Amino acid sequence: MATKRILFIGAPFGHFFRELAATLESQGAEVYRVVLEGGDWVETPARNRIMLDRSISWARFLREVIRSRAIQTVVTYNDTLPRNRTALAIAKRLGLTRLVLENGYLRPHHVTLAQNGVNGNSELSCDPSVISEAPKPQKVCQEFPVRMRPHVVNTMRHFFWSILLKPILPYNSHYYGDSIARQGIGYFSEYSWRLWHDESALLAKIDAHKAKRGARVYLVLMQKPGDGQIRFHSPFGTNKRFLEEVLTSFAKNAPKDAFLVVKQHPLDYGIERLQQCFETLAGELNLEGRAVYMRKAGIAGLMDRTDCLVTINSTGGLQGVMNGIPVKCLGKAVYDVEGLTFQGPLAEFWSKAPKPDPKMIRFYRNYLLSTCQLNGGFHTPESLAILIPEMAQRILSLTEASTIPSPVSQGVRDGNAEIDSLAHEALVPAE
Repeated sequence: MATKRILFIGAPFGHFFRELAATLESQGAEVYRVVLEGGDWVETPARNRIMLDRSISWARFLREVIRSRAIQTVVTYNDTLPRNRTALAIAKRLGLTRLVLENGYLRPHHVTLAQNGVNGNSELSCDPSVISEAPKPQKVCQEFPVRMRPHVVNTMRHFFWSILLKPILPYNSHYYGDSIARQGIGYFSEYSWRLWHDESALLAKIDAHKAKRGARVYLVLMQKPGDGQIRFHSPFGTNKRFLEEVLTSFAKNAPKDAFLVVKQHPLDYGIERLQQCFETLAGELNLEGRAVYMRKAGIAGLMDRTDCLVTINSTGGLQGVMNGIPVKCLGKAVYDVEGLTFQGPLAEFWSKAPKPDPKMIRFYRNYLLSTCQLNGGFHTPESLAILIPEMAQRILSLTEASTIPSPVSQGVRDGNAEIDSLAHEALVPAE
């Protein structure tokens, strides 16, 4: 039987890669992962490691790995980080299978494994006629305990080893956005604030408004600072610009009895100082008493109090759709589909916000499950036990087997402007 050869560029932190690689290998595949930093080295078994050669460009290194190992499938974890964008561009030019891992659209009991791109780069159809033809899922979703702590511990462990092994395996601490130190200090400060502050009075204020006859509560979901969803798949670039547009539109167009709740992202580490920005804007727009900013409240509790929802492209918006809440997306979202979300301008959303079509909700859930959603999770033993067998099967089914190395065209060996430009962005200098 022909061998299937798979190359990973990044993976969810923790035991995920080790378990998936072992399962793929047990079914005859060859599995490799490029080791970029100390965390990768610790998480990757020795037999699967390909050490990054920093003496040549990232693009050239990848092309040589793909040629020498006869790779047929390239798997990345997200598709917006510079190295991943380069890897996917090279794989496309070479005609390889391209798969992207990401957190699930149907959270919290699913993850995403999509061909060619996710989120704003997704190739999922937005045509209701295509979506409505999706088959019903054959398997019942297996639920498991959802805990944030394993994810946090895996992340901390990954960067502990990256920092410890930095003299041997240099890495750019700014590669994921702000430096690890800056994010760490921000998270410590933010979660310290949450320990000493209570938002029950704000929730009571929302409930009091909700009790008024005919009054509507609008929920606004912020993104994590620096998220690729803002930078690549929205017109805003930052949360501040998004907040300015939403509050200005609300003040100008919303009914006077409407109430606005702005929810901070749970992984916000304070760099944009959004609460201060909100308070300044609310004062300038005379929104005191009509709007609040929530730093601590969970999305589930707020969703229960919400009549309508505004987002850039957060998967929280899809949760809102699945709960039958009218949703307006201001960025490029996979679920921004006629029948699911409001397709008119934001100015009209405040007074004209029909609920999503229940039939389309069912069709879209079936469509996601049949194309890119896998039951399970990345970070706990229970969720991995559900995920790994199905993910291994899906990856192998999408990988084209070959008994000989794929030929590399002269044009690709020489490079091209697009790939070389991406590769230059992805280069990581030794520190």
